[in-house]
Amino acid sequence: MRNNLFLIGAINLCLSASAYALSPDAFTQLEYHVNTGVGKTLPYAADKQTDAFKKAFTFINLDDDISVKLVTYIDTADRAFKADNIQIRVREHVTKPRKSKITVKLRAANPEGFGEVSDYKKAEIDFTNDKSAYSVSYDVPYSPADIDVKRVDIESVFNILKKDDTVWEIVGPIYENNKDKLQQTLVMRTHGWEGSLKDPRYENLEIDFQLWTPYYRKPRVTFTEFSFKGHASDKSYLEEAYNFLNEEVNKVNMPSENNGSKTSATFKMSKGFN
Repeated sequence: MRNNLFLIGAINLCLSASAYALSPDAFTQLEYHVNTGVGKTLPYAADKQTDAFKKAFTFINLDDDISVKLVTYIDTADRAFKADNIQIRVREHVTKPRKSKITVKLRAANPEGFGEVSDYKKAEIDFTNDKSAYSVSYDVPYSPADIDVKRVDIESVFNILKKDDTVWEIVGPIYENNKDKLQQTLVMRTHGWEGSLKDPRYENLEIDFQLWTPYYRKPRVTFTEFSFKGHASDKSYLEEAYNFLNEEVNKVNMPSENNGSKTSATFKMSKGFN
């Protein structure tokens, strides 16, 4: 009887280890987002900063060099990948094509929700409006010569993903069961600039400003935000910077009309998705 109890305990321990494969310590990357509006300081889909924008957001210096990306997502109409907490994003880096990549992102409410995962690119916590979101990502590079992000050949995307055994184990079964039902969302364009805060306490942080709009300008919607990344070991310092940035954005007093997840918004704006 004692042997049986020992065996049962050992089995339960193994099952528990499998279910709790990721610990909070695995999430070494932190990313902070501060949504903002820009009012009339920037025209729709602006590809350069205006004097009015710079005058309004005086707390930051942004480089003039622009980074342009095109983004689309893949799923079925009834969101088969989302049902398994998976996102598939195809992102063309227009400015630097060699940085184009397909990202498979897993999401969960907490670290324990990921189960057995390994060989990922990053485990990250996103903070937006004081809410945290956990994700584990896999990045697979591709050439824009092989995939046109505006008219995605979905089979080509999954042929590329298939070359990565770890990624294919995640997406393969869902793909095989739904390959004839997959479709892409509308294409979003991001214009971005890098810079730094003028406050000397945070001048070493790289701050990004991004402006998202539908590539074909329909619907006519804009998402704008400041963001920055850092390592979990610097969390206290990063939180101070986040609070400072949030306060400065609030002083500008241009509330964003569109907050929350840009991914979710993209699916909502796209025809043919539930």
